[in-house]
Amino acid sequence: MTYIRIDLSSSDKEFEGRSSYRDEKFSKVFKSICFLKRPSKIVEFGILDGYSLDCFLDSTDDSCLIEAYDLFDDFPYNSSQSEIIFPRYKEHKRLSIKKADVFQSANLFEDNSVDIFHIDVANNGDTYEFCIQNFIPKLTKSGILIMEGGSLERDSVEWMIKYNKPKIREVLHKYSEIYDIKIFNEFPSLTLIQNK
Repeated sequence: MTYIRIDLSSSDKEFEGRSSYRDEKFSKVFKSICFLKRPSKIVEFGILDGYSLDCFLDSTDDSCLIEAYDLFDDFPYNSSQSEIIFPRYKEHKRLSIKKADVFQSANLFEDNSVDIFHIDVANNGDTYEFCIQNFIPKLTKSGILIMEGGSLERDSVEWMIKYNKPKIREVLHKYSEIYDIKIFNEFPSLTLIQNK
Protein backbone atom coordinates (compact mmCIF):
# COMPACT_ATOMS: atom_id res chain seq x y z
CA MET A 1 0.00 0.00 0.00
CA THR A 2 1.10 3.53 -0.68
CA TYR A 3 0.29 6.36 1.70
CA ILE A 4 -0.01 9.79 0.15
CA ARG A 5 -0.04 13.07 2.02
CA ILE A 6 -1.99 15.81 0.33
CA ASP A 7 -1.89 19.39 1.47
CA LEU A 8 -4.17 21.25 -0.87
CA SER A 9 -6.09 23.28 1.66
CA SER A 10 -4.07 26.49 1.64
CA SER A 11 -5.93 28.05 -1.27
CA ASP A 12 -9.26 26.29 -0.82
CA LYS A 13 -12.26 27.70 0.95
CA GLU A 14 -14.06 25.55 3.45
CA PHE A 15 -16.91 23.48 2.07
CA GLU A 16 -20.11 24.45 3.81
CA GLY A 17 -22.00 21.16 3.47
CA ARG A 18 -21.91 18.09 5.68
CA SER A 19 -19.52 16.15 3.48
CA SER A 20 -17.14 13.79 5.23
CA TYR A 21 -14.42 15.46 3.14
CA ARG A 22 -15.02 18.75 5.05
CA ASP A 23 -13.57 21.14 2.48
CA GLU A 24 -12.64 21.41 -1.17
CA LYS A 25 -9.19 19.84 -0.99
CA PHE A 26 -10.60 16.45 -1.98
CA SER A 27 -12.39 17.96 -4.97
CA LYS A 28 -8.96 18.23 -6.59
CA VAL A 29 -8.50 14.49 -6.16
CA PHE A 30 -11.93 13.68 -7.67
CA LYS A 31 -11.41 16.10 -10.54
CA SER A 32 -7.90 14.83 -11.25
CA ILE A 33 -9.11 11.24 -11.39
CA CYS A 34 -11.82 12.25 -13.86
CA PHE A 35 -9.29 14.13 -15.97
CA LEU A 36 -6.94 11.16 -16.07
CA LYS A 37 -9.55 8.41 -16.49
CA ARG A 38 -11.95 10.15 -18.88
CA PRO A 39 -14.76 7.94 -17.53
CA SER A 40 -17.81 6.85 -19.51
CA LYS A 41 -19.65 5.67 -16.39
CA ILE A 42 -19.41 6.68 -12.74
CA VAL A 43 -21.38 5.09 -9.91
CA GLU A 44 -21.64 6.71 -6.50
CA PHE A 45 -23.14 5.33 -3.29
CA GLY A 46 -23.79 7.95 -0.62
CA ILE A 47 -24.90 11.36 -1.88
CA LEU A 48 -25.38 13.36 1.34
CA ASP A 49 -25.25 17.00 0.11
CA GLY A 50 -23.84 16.19 -3.34
CA TYR A 51 -20.25 17.33 -2.80
CA SER A 52 -18.50 14.54 -4.72
CA LEU A 53 -21.41 14.30 -7.16
CA ASP A 54 -20.85 17.95 -8.10
CA CYS A 55 -17.15 17.22 -8.61
CA PHE A 56 -17.96 14.36 -10.97
CA LEU A 57 -20.53 16.41 -12.91
CA ASP A 58 -18.15 19.36 -13.23
CA SER A 59 -15.19 17.20 -14.29
CA THR A 60 -16.73 15.03 -16.99
CA ASP A 61 -18.29 15.74 -20.35
CA ASP A 62 -21.82 14.98 -21.53
CA SER A 63 -20.86 11.48 -22.68
CA CYS A 64 -20.22 10.32 -19.10
CA LEU A 65 -23.22 8.72 -17.44
CA ILE A 66 -23.44 9.03 -13.67
CA GLU A 67 -25.58 6.90 -11.38
CA ALA A 68 -25.95 8.01 -7.77
CA TYR A 69 -27.56 5.94 -5.02
CA ASP A 70 -28.53 6.71 -1.46
CA LEU A 71 -30.77 5.35 1.27
CA PHE A 72 -32.08 8.86 1.96
CA ASP A 73 -34.45 8.84 4.95
CA ASP A 74 -33.94 5.11 5.51
CA PHE A 75 -30.42 5.82 6.77
CA PRO A 76 -30.81 6.72 10.46
CA TYR A 77 -27.70 8.89 10.79
CA ASN A 78 -26.23 11.66 8.64
CA SER A 79 -28.41 11.20 5.55
CA SER A 80 -29.21 12.85 2.26
CA GLN A 81 -32.63 14.46 1.97
CA SER A 82 -34.47 13.38 -1.17
CA GLU A 83 -36.71 16.47 -1.17
CA ILE A 84 -33.58 18.59 -1.62
CA ILE A 85 -31.45 16.30 -3.81
CA PHE A 86 -33.98 15.34 -6.49
CA PRO A 87 -35.02 18.92 -7.40
CA ARG A 88 -31.43 20.14 -7.25
CA TYR A 89 -30.23 17.66 -9.89
CA LYS A 90 -33.31 17.34 -12.11
CA GLU A 91 -31.71 19.31 -14.96
CA HIS A 92 -28.82 16.87 -15.36
CA LYS A 93 -29.96 14.46 -18.07
CA ARG A 94 -26.88 12.22 -17.81
CA LEU A 95 -27.40 11.72 -14.08
CA SER A 96 -29.77 9.25 -12.49
CA ILE A 97 -30.46 9.26 -8.75
CA LYS A 98 -32.09 6.27 -7.13
CA LYS A 99 -32.69 4.81 -3.71
CA ALA A 100 -30.61 1.70 -3.07
CA ASP A 101 -28.51 -0.02 -0.43
CA VAL A 102 -24.89 -0.58 -1.44
CA PHE A 103 -24.97 -4.06 0.14
CA GLN A 104 -27.85 -5.14 -2.11
CA SER A 105 -26.71 -3.55 -5.35
CA ALA A 106 -23.86 -5.56 -6.85
CA ASN A 107 -26.22 -7.22 -9.34
CA LEU A 108 -27.16 -3.80 -10.77
CA PHE A 109 -23.89 -3.64 -12.71
CA GLU A 110 -22.37 -5.81 -15.40
CA ASP A 111 -18.76 -6.94 -15.12
CA ASN A 112 -16.29 -4.58 -16.79
CA SER A 113 -18.88 -1.77 -17.06
CA VAL A 114 -17.98 0.97 -14.55
CA ASP A 115 -14.97 3.29 -14.78
CA ILE A 116 -15.27 4.84 -11.32
CA PHE A 117 -17.07 3.64 -8.20
CA HIS A 118 -17.19 6.10 -5.30
CA ILE A 119 -18.43 4.71 -1.98
CA ASP A 120 -19.08 6.96 1.04
CA VAL A 121 -21.75 5.29 3.21
CA ALA A 122 -20.39 5.40 6.76
CA ASN A 123 -17.63 3.08 5.54
CA ASN A 124 -16.02 0.53 7.84
CA GLY A 125 -14.17 -2.74 7.31
CA ASP A 126 -17.35 -4.57 6.30
CA THR A 127 -18.12 -1.96 3.65
CA TYR A 128 -14.61 -2.24 2.24
CA GLU A 129 -14.72 -6.03 2.20
CA PHE A 130 -18.06 -6.05 0.39
CA CYS A 131 -17.07 -3.43 -2.16
CA ILE A 132 -13.71 -4.99 -2.98
CA GLN A 133 -15.31 -8.42 -3.42
CA ASN A 134 -18.33 -7.22 -5.39
CA PHE A 135 -17.39 -4.03 -7.24
CA ILE A 136 -13.80 -4.63 -8.37
CA PRO A 137 -15.07 -7.18 -10.96
CA LYS A 138 -17.52 -4.55 -12.24
CA LEU A 139 -14.69 -2.12 -13.05
CA THR A 140 -13.33 -1.62 -16.54
CA LYS A 141 -9.71 -2.59 -17.14
CA SER A 142 -8.38 0.77 -15.92
CA GLY A 143 -11.29 1.41 -13.54
CA ILE A 144 -10.92 2.61 -9.98
CA LEU A 145 -12.76 2.08 -6.71
CA ILE A 146 -12.69 5.23 -4.55
CA MET A 147 -13.69 4.82 -0.92
CA GLU A 148 -13.92 7.29 1.93
CA GLY A 149 -11.62 6.31 4.80
CA GLY A 150 -8.51 4.19 5.08
CA SER A 151 -6.27 6.10 7.48
CA LEU A 152 -5.41 5.10 11.03
CA GLU A 153 -7.13 8.26 12.28
CA ARG A 154 -10.31 7.45 10.37
CA ASP A 155 -10.40 3.94 11.90
CA SER A 156 -10.34 5.59 15.33
CA VAL A 157 -13.30 7.98 14.99
CA GLU A 158 -15.81 7.88 17.83
CA TRP A 159 -18.63 6.04 16.03
CA MET A 160 -16.30 3.31 14.74
CA ILE A 161 -15.22 2.59 18.33
CA LYS A 162 -18.65 3.11 19.93
CA TYR A 163 -20.35 0.64 17.58
CA ASN A 164 -17.36 -1.73 17.42
CA LYS A 165 -17.10 -1.45 13.63
CA PRO A 166 -14.44 -3.51 11.84
CA LYS A 167 -11.31 -1.54 10.98
CA ILE A 168 -10.78 -0.53 7.37
CA ARG A 169 -6.99 -0.86 7.52
CA GLU A 170 -7.17 -4.56 8.36
CA VAL A 171 -9.13 -5.17 5.17
CA LEU A 172 -6.70 -3.06 3.15
CA HIS A 173 -3.73 -5.06 4.45
CA LYS A 174 -5.52 -8.27 3.49
CA TYR A 175 -5.81 -7.10 -0.13
CA SER A 176 -2.55 -5.14 -0.42
CA GLU A 177 -0.78 -7.88 -2.39
CA ILE A 178 -3.71 -8.40 -4.77
CA TYR A 179 -4.68 -4.82 -5.66
CA ASP A 180 -2.93 -1.51 -6.14
CA ILE A 181 -4.03 0.52 -3.10
CA LYS A 182 -3.28 4.20 -2.52
CA ILE A 183 -4.41 6.00 0.63
CA PHE A 184 -4.69 9.78 0.88
CA ASN A 185 -3.98 9.94 4.57
CA GLU A 186 -5.33 13.40 5.37
CA PHE A 187 -8.48 13.09 7.47
CA PRO A 188 -11.02 11.73 6.78
CA SER A 189 -8.81 10.02 4.18
CA LEU A 190 -9.60 8.53 0.83
CA THR A 191 -8.57 5.15 -0.59
CA LEU A 192 -8.08 4.35 -4.26
CA ILE A 193 -8.15 0.68 -5.26
CA GLN A 194 -7.31 -0.72 -8.70
CA ASN A 195 -6.35 -3.98 -10.28
CA LYS A 196 -2.57 -4.36 -10.52
